Amino acid sequence: MQQRARRQRQLRCRGPRRRHAHARPLEGGQWVIDGTKQWISSATGWDEQGADLLCVVCRTDADASPDSGLSVLVVPRPEGGIVVERYHDSMGHRAHLTPRFRLEGVRTARANVLGPVGSGKGLVAASFSATAALVGVFGTALMQGAFDFSLHFAKTQCRGGALPIIEHQAVGYALADAKTAIEASRYLNWRACHALDTQSPAALELALQAKIYGSETAVRVITDLMRVVGIDSYDHDLPLAGMLQDALVLPLFDGGNMGVRRRQLHELLRSPDYDPLTASGAA
Repeated sequence: MQQRARRQRQLRCRGPRRRHAHARPLEGGQWVIDGTKQWISSATGWDEQGADLLCVVCRTDADASPDSGLSVLVVPRPEGGIVVERYHDSMGHRAHLTPRFRLEGVRTARANVLGPVGSGKGLVAASFSATAALVGVFGTALMQGAFDFSLHFAKTQCRGGALPIIEHQAVGYALADAKTAIEASRYLNWRACHALDTQSPAALELALQAKIYGSETAVRVITDLMRVVGIDSYDHDLPLAGMLQDALVLPLFDGGNMGVRRRQLHELLRSPDYDPLTASGAA
């Protein structure tokens, strides 16, 4: 661990590097990939030698627009060329491996392209549609866990009074509001996942809504439940602090809500053939 820490400090002193991967074709039927990636789950493997199989989004045409200049290259675990720069010291999800790393001359066969060359943007967008709904599921699960603990706490703790604190209207109303939000998020998740499974025209819209609503509601609801429990919820001896730490990333990762997901919804709304009733099931 000390050696790894020293290595990270040395790498931080080298200054910023390119964040995007670029691939160039070489004679001999290979692609050569250079660039930097980060927040890619388990991509380097725990041994820093790379996962058994990598799908790398690369710019394969420097002169083309992102619509036609990106490709997804499939890379079996390379013999070398993966250099870990640092490990993100994240607030939550502490067991999640998401390093920042470089690809230096990583090679893969010319035929190892997922889909046609230049189709990377569409493939990435399609692969992230279903995961959007799953982020909503993560948020709902965290809210449910926080609610279960807070409800039990409210029913068993008197906190200086003669009766359990759930007998106070302020506590009861806070719990009622939290449970209402949880069930709304749960139902939206179910609708989104069902739409994805059945390939409904409303699948993308519902998945994006499930991601945005579930993730942002989780942060709000868990924070409100911490107010019900009081200052003890700020101590990691209770589970709520850890749940909030994990929930805080949900609006940010898998495509941030502000920079990616709301833009996708905006594009749907701007479409000339958008039907507002499709997602409601009334169309």
